[in-house]
Amino acid sequence: MIGEAILHYAVLEQMGAGGMGVVYRALDTKLGRHVALKFLPESARLDATARGRLVAEAQAAARLDDPNIGVIHAIEEVDERPFIVMALYEGESLRERIDRAPLSVLEATDVALQAVRGLARAHAVGVVHRDVKPDNIFLINRGGRRNYVKLLDFGLARLAHDGRLAAKGAVFGTPEYMSPEQARGEDATPVSDLYSLGVIFFEMMTGRLPYSANDRDGFIEAHKSVQPYLPLDLNPDLDPRAAAIIETLLRKGIDERYRDAHHLLEDLKTLQRRVQPVSPWEVREGEPRQGLPVVRNAGLNEVAIWALRATVFGRMVATAYPGGGGPPKAMEAIENIWRLAASSTRIDGEIHAEATRTDDLRRRGRDFAAQLGRRIEDLSREESRLRREIDAATVEIDRLRREYERAGAELTQARAVISSVDKGRDEMTDELRRAYEAAGAAAARRQARAEAVAKVEAKIGKWREDCERIDLQLVEYREQLDRHASVIEDDLQASRQRLIEKAQERDGYRAALEEAAAFLFDHFQGRPGCNSLFEELDDLERSSIVADPPMRS
Repeated sequence: MIGEAILHYAVLEQMGAGGMGVVYRALDTKLGRHVALKFLPESARLDATARGRLVAEAQAAARLDDPNIGVIHAIEEVDERPFIVMALYEGESLRERIDRAPLSVLEATDVALQAVRGLARAHAVGVVHRDVKPDNIFLINRGGRRNYVKLLDFGLARLAHDGRLAAKGAVFGTPEYMSPEQARGEDATPVSDLYSLGVIFFEMMTGRLPYSANDRDGFIEAHKSVQPYLPLDLNPDLDPRAAAIIETLLRKGIDERYRDAHHLLEDLKTLQRRVQPVSPWEVREGEPRQGLPVVRNAGLNEVAIWALRATVFGRMVATAYPGGGGPPKAMEAIENIWRLAASSTRIDGEIHAEATRTDDLRRRGRDFAAQLGRRIEDLSREESRLRREIDAATVEIDRLRREYERAGAELTQARAVISSVDKGRDEMTDELRRAYEAAGAAAARRQARAEAVAKVEAKIGKWREDCERIDLQLVEYREQLDRHASVIEDDLQASRQRLIEKAQERDGYRAALEEAAAFLFDHFQGRPGCNSLFEELDDLERSSIVADPPMRS
């Protein structure tokens, strides 16, 4: 595809290829910006499941309006082959960064924290990445801030409730980084993404993976049943709090790990404060800033060029036929150029207006998704806090109930002593006194524990009611997001169809223009006095295409 024009995207170079797609750098000729185009590989062109995954990626990612998640501009299709138009970032993958040099504790914590922020937003709207790995974490320079994280390629992501895109039991993910449940062929969950991030955090902190294996199957088996290396054994200088976070992330049981991304985020923030990081916005002196090559079109626009061509051909008529008008066919061809250029001008205006409406639709869709996404994330964060309160309170209730039972046993024992002592004596014996005191203390403790249990149960009940209320709100907001995304997508599809029809009409005008120009070129070629005018046409052609040399921003 390199060198071809796909719709209004000029393909410049291939950037990479993987199991789920081929990525090209391209120039969006409408908006004058560089973008990344992701196509299915040719081998998967007719694979409906693979096409479904690609569309699901775009639909899911389009809902993720978060600074730490790569931007999806559009979903397009050409010749029944869908592709995704993504923002193009200049930087390096975390894989490249790890391979180039070890990360400091500060850098690794900062990268992990940003990645978790992005995952928190994705999980809040029901999207699971399913393939978190260093290749999908991209580091860019943003406003002087080094190692700014962009989570890329939700290539295996799908809406958490949509089970239509993959066969049950299919294993998805990268073996070195997949969770135990994914290794068993089970469905990935948000906690699975966090496990994968735990493997990455381990690698950033120690310089190696938490498991050793020789092949894909070896890594899959290791994630299922082998205990990982202890990070402190590989890096004795590692902060114990960082080691504790990694060990929690890599536990085999889902219930033994962090409950969700918000839970993990709190511990990472505490770790970041503990290690006292230098501001990540500082840029090392002398560090080169890399940017994209800037291409400027300093030439004349196409319609103006056709008008000038018509003028030059008109002068050829006057030169070749000084005694009067030229042949009817030549004059008709010149008239057609003027008419077709005017029609092309009109259709270009309509295409520009339609493209503007399309961009406005996308912008409104992104704004709505961002606003609703923030509400969903806030509610998810609050629900995470409440559920952790419930977990802690449940542990507290278990402790109180055990103390209640011990107090009950002590009371029963004291009462047995009281029953066995001869009560016929005139004076209370020390043994009887101690038994009554023990019974009273045990009864008081049991009563206190019963009251404490009741209070904690009341709190748990209130927290559960709050969680149910939040769940209902989350369902409502997610349904709003789905409905709005569906409406926007329908409008965008209609707009894209109008653009296709107008582009076909414009192509027809341009083909007719080329035909008229070819006729006139052949007609006047070699006629006396026209050579200098043909040189003007050549100069005009050269002036219409101006490409500046690549620049660094």
